[in-house]
Amino acid sequence: MDKIAYGNASVPWDLKAGFGNHRFIVEAPRSTYVRAVLPWRRRDLYPEKIGVKIRYTSADTPTENGVGSGISENILIEKADRETGVIVFEAPADGLYEIYYMPFVLRGDWWSPSTEYLPADAVKASDDWKAAASFADIPDAAVLRYESRTAFDSFYPMEFPMTAAERAAFTGGSPFMAVPESRLRPIRMQYELPAVWLDTPASSLRTLRDTACANEHYVFQIAVIAGTDLHDIRVAFRDAHGRTLPRGTAVCFNLQGRDAEGREFTVCRDAVKGQVLSLWCGLRLEDPALSGKESLRITAEVTAKDADASETADIALTITPDLVPNNGDDDLWRMSRLFWLNAAIGIGDDPIAPYEPIENGSDGRSMDFMGKRLTVGPLGLPASFTSRYDHAAELADTATEILASPVELIAEKTGPAAETDRDISLRRQIRNAVTTVMEAEAVRCDIRIQSRAEYEADGHIDCRMTLTALAEGEYAFTLRVPVAEHAAESFMGLSYEGGRVPAQWEYRWDPKYVGNHAWVGGVRGGIQLKLMPEEEFWGKSTCFESLWKNGGKGKMRVRKTPDAVLLEGITGSIRMRAGQTEVLHFHMITTPFHPIDKDRHWHEHIYHTDGWGEERVPDLDYAKKHGATIINLHQGGMLNENINYPFRVAPKLKEHVRKAHETGMRYKLYYTVRELSDYCAEIWAFRSLGGEIYTEDSRAAAIAGLILDPSQKAELPAWDTVRRGGPWLNEHLTEGFVGAWHQFLFDGEQDCAVHTKPFSRLLNYYLCGLDWMIREVGIDGVYLDGIGYDRRIMKRVRRIMQHSGKRCDIDIHCGNDHEMPCYGYVSPANLYLEHFAYADSLWNGEGYHYEDVSPEYYLTEISGIPFGLMGEMLHGGGNPWRGMVYGMTARMGWQQGGISWQIWKLWEEFGISSAKMLGWWDPACPVSAENDLVRVTAYVKENGDVLIAAASWCPADRSFLFSVNKEQLGIEGDYEFYAPFVEDVQEEATFASDALIPIAAGKGWLFILRRK
Repeated sequence: MDKIAYGNASVPWDLKAGFGNHRFIVEAPRSTYVRAVLPWRRRDLYPEKIGVKIRYTSADTPTENGVGSGISENILIEKADRETGVIVFEAPADGLYEIYYMPFVLRGDWWSPSTEYLPADAVKASDDWKAAASFADIPDAAVLRYESRTAFDSFYPMEFPMTAAERAAFTGGSPFMAVPESRLRPIRMQYELPAVWLDTPASSLRTLRDTACANEHYVFQIAVIAGTDLHDIRVAFRDAHGRTLPRGTAVCFNLQGRDAEGREFTVCRDAVKGQVLSLWCGLRLEDPALSGKESLRITAEVTAKDADASETADIALTITPDLVPNNGDDDLWRMSRLFWLNAAIGIGDDPIAPYEPIENGSDGRSMDFMGKRLTVGPLGLPASFTSRYDHAAELADTATEILASPVELIAEKTGPAAETDRDISLRRQIRNAVTTVMEAEAVRCDIRIQSRAEYEADGHIDCRMTLTALAEGEYAFTLRVPVAEHAAESFMGLSYEGGRVPAQWEYRWDPKYVGNHAWVGGVRGGIQLKLMPEEEFWGKSTCFESLWKNGGKGKMRVRKTPDAVLLEGITGSIRMRAGQTEVLHFHMITTPFHPIDKDRHWHEHIYHTDGWGEERVPDLDYAKKHGATIINLHQGGMLNENINYPFRVAPKLKEHVRKAHETGMRYKLYYTVRELSDYCAEIWAFRSLGGEIYTEDSRAAAIAGLILDPSQKAELPAWDTVRRGGPWLNEHLTEGFVGAWHQFLFDGEQDCAVHTKPFSRLLNYYLCGLDWMIREVGIDGVYLDGIGYDRRIMKRVRRIMQHSGKRCDIDIHCGNDHEMPCYGYVSPANLYLEHFAYADSLWNGEGYHYEDVSPEYYLTEISGIPFGLMGEMLHGGGNPWRGMVYGMTARMGWQQGGISWQIWKLWEEFGISSAKMLGWWDPACPVSAENDLVRVTAYVKENGDVLIAAASWCPADRSFLFSVNKEQLGIEGDYEFYAPFVEDVQEEATFASDALIPIAAGKGWLFILRRK
């Protein structure tokens, strides 16, 4: 490689200073013209489009913040290709000159920025200076070293590519090569070879020598360099005696694994000519096949289906007797956590609390679970759904029928049917304690229906109807879920804001709107219908093709009839040949999931400070003093600075968790998927998995073609000087990426996340990470800001927490997706309803305008009460009076403020945990106002004490009369409404039972009902 030094700046300059992340230091004499020939070996695609900046240091110009204070004004870029840069500049003094060759400024929002590089034509020089340059005798500057702003930004050693000539000499025209490489030097370039390999003698190039601990999960790489197109690349691992190592002992993560449902799989991995495929491999050194040795030699044989020869790479390990904790997982540099990708942690059939095994009826059709009973009809779909929940989401003695009639699939055919409708079979299979499968077969209108419905103990039903035409014809199908009129109190879904049930509303498949699911019901019971593609899918997209969509003919609808509210999935007409098969796949969820754990809600108080822009360490003393029992640590800030990757700061976080535990408080952490920090130690290994984990850039193929064949030089407008995403992503993930959340860290650096796919082995990694954080750091649960996975993973999350042996919570936060069109106008409570089954608390609050929505909206989309949960408020601090109608406060510590500990104090003084919550939606609520503009909830204790929360939805100040059911409350004499002093909420006041009580617009009162 080039004979210059490579290193990092001794004093990092500011990321936002406008100089970029890379420079060459050259030494130049004072001269009107100096030429610097820079061996910059660029990775960016169009270096000729990007300008340079030059600063210098001399006796009279010291450095300032790591940058020379002298400025070179006259600059001429003579050459700028991917291999070499030739820069002519004026040197006003003898000294060291800093040539910044990728200078940029950040544009746009801090959380989603663009990087604007200095255009080449912005590099200026005077006309006279440029004109004389062609006649000048120009001395050469001495190129001393390359420097990056920080070590994290550096291209050295693995991102300075070989030149075309160097690569040709290195590979020698072989069909492919296999080069082993240390885990400490990840292969970063997908189509170019690191020039640092030129410094390795050919005799040593095929052997990796390293040291490992006796029980380590040891990881290394094999770079496969394709000299021709390669198909179905394979790796076989053999010991020193030539014996093949078992799959569980040696693994290539790129070629084999276990998916997020626990199924083992292999990958047919190809490489195009010129590609560099990094195969990440691992050895379980504690396995009997490898253990008990002081040294170990493993041979990896690489083959490809169409190649005539194989390539071998040798791994020579010195084994120390030391035992490393957790097989090396505690040390990020070891990369041992790649074994997490193939983990089956959290997969099982055991019941997940609070759910218990399904009680399957002796009739073969009924099932009882969590206060609900479902009885199925001929197609295995619910014919009856009774719920023992009352209006407080507590179990009662009597049951309510939620369905008006059986759920049915209606098949219609244009013209007469040749076959007689009939039911053929209905079979029940009790798969395990928490899953019962109903399989049925029937004929309807010349359609043979084969139905399979999986009922789970949490109330989820997965249904798949296989439809086979017995005769050619025009068919149409309607799935109808009829909810009884008395149970259909609220609605949400179909891109309709939740609240009262509309007379009719329909959704047609539109990529701008997410409307393939809807929920109808009330606190006593409800049901969600979600139309699905043929395969399981998680996400907001409704672009998938299915019979439900049917080329745009399909729709989903809710409509009222005299005795029911109908949820309907409608396919529209489809022409089917005899024997043609189609599939209708859908989910249903019965609610509430479980009784509300009100005792937990009244006693568990969250302190939740954000972490953006500052160090932001939660103040444990303040939290404890004001009654908090749980610390929620948000993303950002010095204790959780890298999004969804808390492992870099785990030691600091562990110490803070320990301190919180010493005060008696528990600790939850922002930790999810959907995006992943660029500081992730495994980022290069994850990218080597070929689009499995990171969302693929749609332009990646064009980028690859340009790198492999520079003569193409096709213009890619998106690779102009303004590029989406932060500079680290643009400079290192050159072959393409999809940027996600960006965050400035407390030290001024930038965390640039990459978008990840919704269902991949990253979920296995994530789950092992959760288990590690619970065991090693001591966290007591997670805070999910949006959810990047479906209920299958949510169950694994909950099971990991359950198996930890300690109390762990799941807290779900959502923003109002009706606020921003790009989110598809989907109700988060509807979207994440399947996850609510395993949640402990909700924070449906960002963008929820508490002043502008109806009481019914509060109940349905914010409170969580119809689903067996309690919630809290966020936006603008919430509304303390309206919030208390639903048992909600704001969270203490959040930047938007709000009332929290003041009301917690009232809860404690009143003893609210021993009271029954009787909301305005409950006919048994003993207190009401004269008009619906005021809603009232009564918290009634067995001793007769009553706390009343009254809130106004009236647009103006006015007075209201309240009435009390004295007989229900056992009041014989008179009473009064006593408003105790609550700081920042209300002054002390007393009102007579027959008084008109004044309420300011949008406010209310918290009363104690006081007997006289």
